[in-house]
Amino acid sequence: MMREALLHPLRFAGDHRFTRAQASNYLEDELDAHSRERVEHHAHACPPCMRLLASLRRTVAALRTLRDGPSSSLPGVSESVLARLRDEPARDTGRDTGYAGG
Repeated sequence: MMREALLHPLRFAGDHRFTRAQASNYLEDELDAHSRERVEHHAHACPPCMRLLASLRRTVAALRTLRDGPSSSLPGVSESVLARLRDEPARDTGRDTGYAGG
C-alpha cells in the first residue's frame, strides 16, 4: 500500500487532508461506505493518520469515562468537547504528515 501511495502523490495528499478532516466523523461512524473506505485505506498507508485515529479513539474513550464515571459534577463534558471538535475546521499544519511532496 505504501508503494501505491508513493506512486500517486497527489492522491495521497488529497486523501491525507480528507482523512484528517473526517477523522472524528469516521470514529463516530458518520461516513458513507465510500468515505469510510477512503479513510481506512489511507490510514493503513499513512502512519501519522493512523496515529491520529488512535489518539482520537483514546481521547473519546477517556471522555466517556468522565461522563460515566462517579463524578456527576461534569455532566455532558464529553459531548461538549466532541461537538466542539466537530465544529472546528481541521487544522493541518503540515507537520508530521509523512508526505514529502513531489
